[in-house]
Amino acid sequence: MPFKSDHALSLLSRARDNGRLGHAYLITGPKEARHEEFAARVLDLMVGTQFRTLEAWEGQGAIVLRPQSKSRRITIGDDGDDPGTIRFLEKMIRRTAAPNGWKLGVIVDAERMNVQAQNAFLKTLEEPPPNTLLLLLTTQPEQLLPTIQSRVIEIGLMPPPGARSFTDHEYKLLVVLEKLAARAAGTLSGALGLKADFESILEDLHEDLKKRHEADFERETEHYGKTTDGTWLKQREDQVEAQIEAEYIQQRSAMMDLLLSWFGDVARQQAGAENLDLPKFQAATAALAAKWDSGEVAKRIRILRQLESHLHTNVNEGLALEVSFIQAFA
Repeated sequence: MPFKSDHALSLLSRARDNGRLGHAYLITGPKEARHEEFAARVLDLMVGTQFRTLEAWEGQGAIVLRPQSKSRRITIGDDGDDPGTIRFLEKMIRRTAAPNGWKLGVIVDAERMNVQAQNAFLKTLEEPPPNTLLLLLTTQPEQLLPTIQSRVIEIGLMPPPGARSFTDHEYKLLVVLEKLAARAAGTLSGALGLKADFESILEDLHEDLKKRHEADFERETEHYGKTTDGTWLKQREDQVEAQIEAEYIQQRSAMMDLLLSWFGDVARQQAGAENLDLPKFQAATAALAAKWDSGEVAKRIRILRQLESHLHTNVNEGLALEVSFIQAFA
């Protein structure tokens, strides 16, 4: 059951006062629920401070991990001196103390941990140092290993009323999804048509990112090109290409989150749940809930989750989309 953030904080405060505070919490919910803001409020509540942001907490001894590099993954790391990795967290949380002696660790986008990192993190979950609080933030808790999910207490957050907004590309996807009830279900042509629509939106997204970053790069070149050597220009060009791909991967992940939210709402409506991720599209998801049986919906969600996971590897995007959409919708 998801909670409003203030209510969730009151429950944590009560657990602390009653001596029943856990050492590890999984903070879930849509991105609009503002996980990082909530995590900072949790740390302030437990320690009795007013730092308000995770960035401020990093300067006060909290260990905060975020996805790294172009692939946006959290890895196990070579050793404890490898920043941004699980090995780094394991080492530093035993050596670093926040105010009042707390040992604090936060993993942002925890679903970005690869399997090796998740398995390594189990040791810290099972044998944390005294006075430790670990927060895992994710919009996709199903991507975490069952062994991790079983060792944390989940707190689902509701976004503030009217908080959810969509990019132009996300809105295009929602328009496509609204028309699903009128499509021929269970046919190869229908599956390939849906795949083509989704792929077209991704192509437009990538092209828009490329145009924006290249325009910025062109302005930089005009400004600095005459005062720097060719080495800088080549390095900056490589950086721009990496930025385009990294931002594309991040926004593609957001598109997959939206796709999963849509079909999750179909399943929630079949189960009679009241809280939906996309309440403005309740009529459209209700039509699909009535049209499809629950087994079909569960299968489609499972395949789309597998697709989301595969897209974080070096798989060919077009081939992965085609195979998954045929499996899910043909």
